[in-house]
Amino acid sequence: MARRLLILAGLIELLVPGRVINAAERIALENPDDCELRAWTIPMARLEALVWLLLARRGDPHGRVRKLFAFVCGPAVLFPRRYVDVGARLAYADPDRCEWKPWVVPATRVMGMCVVLAFLARGDGDSRE
Repeated sequence: MARRLLILAGLIELLVPGRVINAAERIALENPDDCELRAWTIPMARLEALVWLLLARRGDPHGRVRKLFAFVCGPAVLFPRRYVDVGARLAYADPDRCEWKPWVVPATRVMGMCVVLAFLARGDGDSRE
């Protein structure tokens, strides 16, 4: 089931990354029309989609992807405001104009905790089950 959802999400983001980003902006930003995406944001979304699709196809037998996600999401748990700010600086040409809805920073911490806990629940990533 999780693999199918990963494939669906990857295909949608690969085929229509602009729509995915626009939907996310409308959900998370108070002023989505005032924030200008950097030129590389949409190509990076497509690259992310390809990674999701490869992961769904090949799996993660050594747990390397889960370890990477835990490493990347760890700071979201400890410093969610900073994590959102860094992400905005990577994605937007004018990140200081972006006004995040009040729930975005707490949700960033919760999502980071979910990723880290999922990694810890699986142990060292060895999947010789």
